[in-house]
Amino acid sequence: MNEYGGTRRLAYDFGDSIGMAVFVPVCEKCSRFVKAGTVRAGEGGLADEPNAECSRHGAIKMLFEGFM
Repeated sequence: MNEYGGTRRLAYDFGDSIGMAVFVPVCEKCSRFVKAGTVRAGEGGLADEPNAECSRHGAIKMLFEGFM
């Protein structure tokens, strides 16, 4: 089990072509829970942009675990 083993997860359903993208909604810098935002995906995978808001660090990218 990793350091986020007991932490909740968020999943975004992108349909049959991609599946569900699973994230750990915490800030990597301070380990606070974050407010999830929009997650974008295309044929190249997930967009390389912030997708959550940390109350201390502002716009961040949530930890991505993988597709299901």
